[in-house]
Amino acid sequence: MLQDLPAELLLEIISLLSFRDTLMLGTTCKAVYSTVAGVPKNFHRHWVLQYLKLIPKNIKIGTIQQEADKDVDWMQAMREVVSLFKRLAKCPPPGCGLQKYLRWLQHRPADCDIVRRVLVGVSMLPTSFREMTEIVNKDESKICFTERSKIILNWLFPKEKNYRIKIERLLEVDKLVDPFFNFNKFQVLMEYVMDSNERLRLVMAEYHQISCRGLFEDVGFLSWTRPSSILVEIESGSSDENFTKHGRQIGALLDLIKLNNQSPGIRFWA
Repeated sequence: MLQDLPAELLLEIISLLSFRDTLMLGTTCKAVYSTVAGVPKNFHRHWVLQYLKLIPKNIKIGTIQQEADKDVDWMQAMREVVSLFKRLAKCPPPGCGLQKYLRWLQHRPADCDIVRRVLVGVSMLPTSFREMTEIVNKDESKICFTERSKIILNWLFPKEKNYRIKIERLLEVDKLVDPFFNFNKFQVLMEYVMDSNERLRLVMAEYHQISCRGLFEDVGFLSWTRPSSILVEIESGSSDENFTKHGRQIGALLDLIKLNNQSPGIRFWA
């Protein structure tokens, strides 16, 4: 039956399926397998994004923004992502009963959903805190997070949505984070944290320093503002100075940026 369908109709059916379901469909007959094997490049990108939970499962292929990193072989990227998470699963779990910022991860494997989410999200951070900000309504004396940063941070810290609901603030319509995903940056960060367990532990500890304190800086990423002078203070201060002067949440976010950059001189305290 399926083998009698036109290739165009088979592609339309496949565009509604997940990667796993598509593979299962491809085992039904040679005609379907051939169609699956020859799907367009954007299908594989869509499946990678679905697998990483960057887009909802119910979004049809072709309805999301096309890739910015067009040089990526997305079929190979899908294989690489699966392989990376299999390797991550074999790493020592980052949870630790002795470190208060890692206790929440006790008894969870290294490839659990939250660790996956954090690594994907951190890989999307820019190379500096300055790049995450912009001036507020043409007022050069104040800065806020850019639209891109708000989308990434709200995806990385989903608790923000729950906190905003609890304090009865209006929620903005959720925006997809997939345009900001760069497979090469993600792959580099994955290799970096799997090379040393202290790196994975620090990523998760810094993440929890932000998450466990509720809304970012008591107002959340959407409403956060600071005097623009903070940028020079951050760039001229040490990690310890920034933690002391600007608080644990900003200090931890700065360290996540450094970890994503694989910067030298990172203090591995977790």
